[in-house]
Amino acid sequence: MDRTSALPDDRSPSSDARAFLLVAAAVLLIALNLRIPTTALGPLLPEIRADLDSGETFLSLLTTIPLALTLVVAPFVPQLATRFGMNRIIGWALVGIVGGTLIRSIPTTVTLLAGTLILGIAIAIGTVLGPAAIASQRAQRRGPLTGVYTMALSLGPAMALGLTIPMMRITGFDWRQTLALWSAVGIVALALWAGYTRSLNSTTTAALSSGLSVAPVAGEKTGLRGAITDPRVWALAFYLGVTSLTFYTVSAWLPTTFIMDGVSAGAAGGYTSLVNIVSLPFAFLVPVALRKGWGPVLAPLAPLPAVVGITVYLTAGSTSALWVALLLGLAQGMCLGVSYDQIVQYARSPEHASTVSALTSTVGVAIGSIGPLFYGFGLESTGAYILPMTGLALLILIQATTGLRTSRFSRPAGEQ
Repeated sequence: MDRTSALPDDRSPSSDARAFLLVAAAVLLIALNLRIPTTALGPLLPEIRADLDSGETFLSLLTTIPLALTLVVAPFVPQLATRFGMNRIIGWALVGIVGGTLIRSIPTTVTLLAGTLILGIAIAIGTVLGPAAIASQRAQRRGPLTGVYTMALSLGPAMALGLTIPMMRITGFDWRQTLALWSAVGIVALALWAGYTRSLNSTTTAALSSGLSVAPVAGEKTGLRGAITDPRVWALAFYLGVTSLTFYTVSAWLPTTFIMDGVSAGAAGGYTSLVNIVSLPFAFLVPVALRKGWGPVLAPLAPLPAVVGITVYLTAGSTSALWVALLLGLAQGMCLGVSYDQIVQYARSPEHASTVSALTSTVGVAIGSIGPLFYGFGLESTGAYILPMTGLALLILIQATTGLRTSRFSRPAGEQ
């Protein structure tokens, strides 16, 4: 029997529903803040380059630093959560996201870099503790909350890419002020999270939601060392890593690939945005389906639409661009849902979830960050997209075979 769901809960159905809506809204806003601050830079890079008269290397730092900091910060997050409490650390991470976004908008190069550093640290902390916060909820809530979380991970980039330039034009702001506007999302997230943590007004509810307060199963290795020596965690990390790699590679190079094949720049950007939009419903629905026993099917199946899409493009070229975008979006949403729900389901306690998430996030970012590099190298060395697209498809096939294994052990003992 699941330990958290076994705890007594004497709240009325209406108050329980309100509590769920509050935590769901908080989870949604937290996940949006893990993507919007960094993704919003992309559309503004021409403005930043012209204003600062900076080169490509400096501009690359603005997007690379947050990813690199995940590799550095993530392993230490479980210790911070154990010492100070998961809810408190998540709150401080949201403060860091708001503060970093505002500091980044102060008109000096030093504050731009300082704000980016603060953002990177805060986003790394939130990335690790997001799944742990979901794992601390009762079993009945975890599927829907994971769906909300993974959907928001796709919604965030779609909002940032689609709204940043219109926001700048409507307000008449420069790029710094436009970036500062996105701090409003962090402020709302912080208010919702503060309201949720204040609602934990009983020992029972606190045990369900405060994190790291539920005793681990006897003999369970919950520390980071235990996660590192667990081959199943590495399999989960690889699955998440290829999901990240595909996302970053498609975001960075799909427009260029389409343009190389004669698609206009506007249409290429539109098709790439469509990938994120299509992924939204599937990112929400897949975790719910996994809770109904669909894991053995969905985990290996989720990556395959991307393989089909790449194969179709290699065969039909630019005439299939719309179908390719639809298939990539389907795969992205499904893989996001599978990746994070597997982590939440595998966790035996909130503490275990934080250590598993720390390792999978670190490995995931490491794998994800090399995708655009190798794809770009393939384009440059061959002058065509055939080799890099084929390599991406083969890696995704390996992810699908990994899903055959991860689907067998990602469900917690209480739900087996």
